[in-house]
Amino acid sequence: IVYSKNEHETGDEWVIMQMMYSDNYVRQDGRWYFQRRLPLYWYATDLNKPPIGPAKMRWPDTQPVEGNFHKLFPSFDEFWARSGDHGGPVAEPAPLEKFLETMQRGHQPPKVQVRATEQP
Repeated sequence: IVYSKNEHETGDEWVIMQMMYSDNYVRQDGRWYFQRRLPLYWYATDLNKPPIGPAKMRWPDTQPVEGNFHKLFPSFDEFWARSGDHGGPVAEPAPLEKFLETMQRGHQPPKVQVRATEQP
């Protein structure tokens, strides 16, 4: 997992973006290469328009869409779906060498929309 904080000058707006990459690497002949790079977006919005509420991918001149960073981790939806008192017992931490697998709950990586589409 690699986190990325980006800033884009897009016409008269300054778009800030938070995302992460889920990377898989392979070693060939003593060198490391990307086997797969999965970009997962949390939000993109004008600097002066905080991404409050749903559909946090808000590029200029496009319809807002939901980001996809949480689709890699079903544990995200489990956390936000809780109800009632949250002061109860906390689950045991995942072993370090199994952290990502534990957070992914055995799910395959999602299909992602890499680029927002422009409005007609």
